[in-house]
Amino acid sequence: MKKVIVVSIVLLTLIISNACKKDFIVEDIKNKTLVILAPANNLVTTSNLVTFWWEVLDGAEKYNLQVVKPSFTSLISIVADTNITGTKFNLTLLPGNYQWRIKAINAGGSTAYQQFNLTVDTTSNLSTQLVSVISPQTNYLTAANKIVFNWNSLNTALTYEILLLNSTGGTIKDTVTASTSYTYTFPSSSANYSWKVRAQNNSSISQYNSASTFTIDLTAPAAPSLTTPVHGAIVTPTNNLGWNRVGAPDAKSDSIFIATDSAFTNVISRTRTYQQSILISALNNTPPATSTVYWWKLRSIDSVGNRSVYSSQLKFKLNP
Repeated sequence: MKKVIVVSIVLLTLIISNACKKDFIVEDIKNKTLVILAPANNLVTTSNLVTFWWEVLDGAEKYNLQVVKPSFTSLISIVADTNITGTKFNLTLLPGNYQWRIKAINAGGSTAYQQFNLTVDTTSNLSTQLVSVISPQTNYLTAANKIVFNWNSLNTALTYEILLLNSTGGTIKDTVTASTSYTYTFPSSSANYSWKVRAQNNSSISQYNSASTFTIDLTAPAAPSLTTPVHGAIVTPTNNLGWNRVGAPDAKSDSIFIATDSAFTNVISRTRTYQQSILISALNNTPPATSTVYWWKLRSIDSVGNRSVYSSQLKFKLNP
């Protein structure tokens, strides 16, 4: 009976051990080859929107795509060097000669790079072209309501039509300019917007780029709430000032003001912190510990610089 139990335990251990090994085995992809679907090697195209596309490689966790101009041996500029988990990547390219290469990667290593040539040719027909935007990019967040829109020029384009849209897709501004930049001042209120642009010449019009969304945030966070020490407390430099950041998560930091008077006409210390408590001894221009009464208050600051109103103010006596 004991032999049966021992054999069973050994078999169970082997099964568990083998199962664990399978969980941690990384497939060797070093000798594998990616199947490239587009663009074809030595492609010459008049479209400046290029889709790089390949088949899934078993065992790959991601793919490294590099695009340079004009070649890897005579490099002038790196257009892209990015890791991608999917199997497609879009780039808007200016006319010229390019080389690109790609490899698959996992935790155990990578395949060899596969390298290809690509030429984007000039054309007066803009219908297959796409304007590439510079700024603001999608998800841009700002506290300024005066926005400068910038984009790259297209060869043979004479003018550009820019559309500014509200959060529901309604047109705020539709204007044409010969420049590759346009400035617009939005209402002084927080809101979400988007924009897109297309190129024009005497015989054709390009496609609009996908709309880039951005947010103007002019809303100040709520004022913080002071917690410790209590009003009139006697403390030492090793005690903490503490508060609650009521405006979180929008509020990212706080400015602490220490003064010798309740009107804060004599502010002796200003400190910015991302925490919600701080040692008195860690304050900038630490107040002298001479049994003096000090007043303190704060205001919160959000990620784009909007400032709350001041908190209530408390006093404390600082002893050595």
